[in-house]
Amino acid sequence: MRIGRAALSAIVIGAIAVSAGTAWAHGERSQEPFMRMRTITFYDTNWSKTKVKPGETLDLTGKFHTFSEWPRAVNLPESIFLHFSVPGPSMLKKEAWMNGMPVINSTKTVLGGDYDYKMVIAGRVTGTYHVHPMVNIEGGGPLVGGGQFVTVDGDWSGFQNNVATIDGQTIDMEHHGEGRIIGWWLLWTVIGVFWLVYWVKRPFLRRVFQVGVVPEEELVSSGDKTVAVVLVVATVLIVSVGYVTTNSAYPITIPLQTGRMDTPELAPTTAFTPYANATVKARPVTAVYTVPGRSLGMLIEIKNGSNRPQQLGGFITANLQFREPSLFPDARLKVKVEPNGPIAPGQTALLTIDATDAEWEYQRLAELIYDSDSRYGGLLEFFDPDKNRQIVEVGGPVIPSFEGGATANTGGGKWRPTSQYK
Repeated sequence: MRIGRAALSAIVIGAIAVSAGTAWAHGERSQEPFMRMRTITFYDTNWSKTKVKPGETLDLTGKFHTFSEWPRAVNLPESIFLHFSVPGPSMLKKEAWMNGMPVINSTKTVLGGDYDYKMVIAGRVTGTYHVHPMVNIEGGGPLVGGGQFVTVDGDWSGFQNNVATIDGQTIDMEHHGEGRIIGWWLLWTVIGVFWLVYWVKRPFLRRVFQVGVVPEEELVSSGDKTVAVVLVVATVLIVSVGYVTTNSAYPITIPLQTGRMDTPELAPTTAFTPYANATVKARPVTAVYTVPGRSLGMLIEIKNGSNRPQQLGGFITANLQFREPSLFPDARLKVKVEPNGPIAPGQTALLTIDATDAEWEYQRLAELIYDSDSRYGGLLEFFDPDKNRQIVEVGGPVIPSFEGGATANTGGGKWRPTSQYK
């Protein structure tokens, strides 16, 4: 009966495995909300192509912002590495730039800074992949931005990654040194297997229980010691000879790159003003996340320090971009602003901002109310009449509301602004 049940279980599991479709697991939603909202915020992400051939390149561009109110649970971004996230070695990074500087090595960022990035990525293995920009923080792990499906179409059996060396040679990095790698792997595998088999074939477990009971000479014989000494000497000789021969075969080498580059913050342009130079200031007053309505409601005091009218046009957080419908009628995610309209130069206004959508639940951002500090973070977009944009950081404590049917967008719930804030 037990055998029959086991066989039936195996058949059922096998049938499920065979009938299962493709599973897409990108992983960005697995990170805690505070990691995605209050560390590095990616925005303006763009993929120049969504279909390439093996060896053909695409440009992954965009910007990211490092939050001033960096969570204490995450190491500061004093040493980061710009890369992209893709399943396995299916694509290849050819170039990487930040604020116009090449970032081959790790680099440093400052809190509250904005950084423009560009990566040139080549297709390698045929398939369709979800490609994300990614920043690796030393001691903190990877932080990924929004993803886009990119298809590598074509035969990749002849893919080459040729690099010209300083002595004029052209090397295919896909196959360079394969023989040596396989040879060393086989050599050490053979030695390791021999050592393992030598002891496993002996009554190893029995001798374990005899420790302290029988004389040491009976547990480890003189022959065992001889084999151990021979292997130690052989290992030292193999490593020494291997070093000498390899050094003579490849006299010109490049040491491991451990230096760190300093990348300047993004400078303001006519069309864009980063947070460090923003003339619009935001002071959070209160914020409530309405659980039934899947809505984040914020009360924020805005001071327009520029010489032009400024209107709130969007709220960016955790790879989500909520846009104001009057400025962006085609936006998928919408934000409601009251009172809506331009803020005059020198004027201070108290704005109620509602970001409502099921994406809060789908992206697992609603769990921010269960964080130990229960704080939100994001970027506000302000536009002047010529659509020049300023990025303004905002963040603070958030209070959960569990009122049934209450949504920030419709004005329900007790969170709404009262006279004490005005």
